[in-house]
Amino acid sequence: MLTDGQYDALAPVRWPVRWAGDEGGRLFGQGGFATPSGRGRLVPTPWRPPAGRTDDAYPLVLNTGRIRDQWHTMTRTGRVPRLLAHTGEPRAALSPSDAARLGVTDGDLVRIESVHAGTVVRATVDAGQRVGELFLPMHWTDEFCSAGPAGRLVNAALDPISGQPELKLTPVRAEAVPVAWRGLLLHRAAVRPQGVAYWSRVPLSNGHAFELMGSDPLPDGMALTRFVEGLLHPPAGAEWLQLTDAGRGLLRVAILVDGRLEACLFLAAGDGTQLPPRDVLAALLGDKVTDAARPILLSGRAPGGSGAAGVKPAGRTVCACFSVGLVTIRDAIVANRLTSAEEIGACLKAGTNCGSCIPELKEILRDVHASA
Repeated sequence: MLTDGQYDALAPVRWPVRWAGDEGGRLFGQGGFATPSGRGRLVPTPWRPPAGRTDDAYPLVLNTGRIRDQWHTMTRTGRVPRLLAHTGEPRAALSPSDAARLGVTDGDLVRIESVHAGTVVRATVDAGQRVGELFLPMHWTDEFCSAGPAGRLVNAALDPISGQPELKLTPVRAEAVPVAWRGLLLHRAAVRPQGVAYWSRVPLSNGHAFELMGSDPLPDGMALTRFVEGLLHPPAGAEWLQLTDAGRGLLRVAILVDGRLEACLFLAAGDGTQLPPRDVLAALLGDKVTDAARPILLSGRAPGGSGAAGVKPAGRTVCACFSVGLVTIRDAIVANRLTSAEEIGACLKAGTNCGSCIPELKEILRDVHASA
């Protein structure tokens, strides 16, 4: 057993480490196996049924696993904005029939519960998801999302031979969670929003962006002020700019520190269609805000008119390597009559580096051609 101090003082070790104490290299770099004959041995084990069984109380099967751009618990990949441009939050993938039965549409909140724990996440309706099952990515922790680690829900059963947990089959139940409002929070610090049904955080080059959702109506009066403070965590002496439109269910707040934009918050009742584009305002974090720009900031549009109507967004990022968005890809397919992922790569470079987005490029091709 090592203390924290002893662990911190350990010299770097390159794995793997052999019994002889040699470091580094491949365990089987010279071929063969660690057996007297040098040949591998297959050891049959008896089949065992899964420990988790669905029933009337827990009728769905939860499957957990990796997504393409993240690794383990995101301690390193979660700090790279480009790697969160494609998938920025841990969504639960449901089949269309299961989603319809639950009354859940794409982007809604859904509560998932097993006998071990429960969580609230946003839903993705995926035609490729098997009926009766849902998928939840394993990477997100409390540092990045209020949903917390998916492992809390997972069946605690272990394989008696390998010790592998039953990560792919946990009986769960799911239900829709009402959404009264949605919000966008941009902050220079990685704060922890309080008092919301759901939040997720993605890093930016100059701060952090948060998606917020609430189940209860927004409060009013002093309760609203305390609620906003719990989201913004304003530093002492910060200057507030605020616009409230109770009739339309809108709240917009900007926090300035020494005249620079420290944070801004946009809340909108309903489906959130009145929220401004994230990227337009994210670039302003830390910038000096002039007097003339203050009302423009609360309008959700960047000073100088950027973000105005007529500037077509690139859409959700599909190719993280070259930051190519969905709208850009679809437009290129139509304009250039592209018929393959290779042609998309030649036109936009998408899919020509790591190649992990090629399956999605093919799906986009099929969708565009089917629409045509």
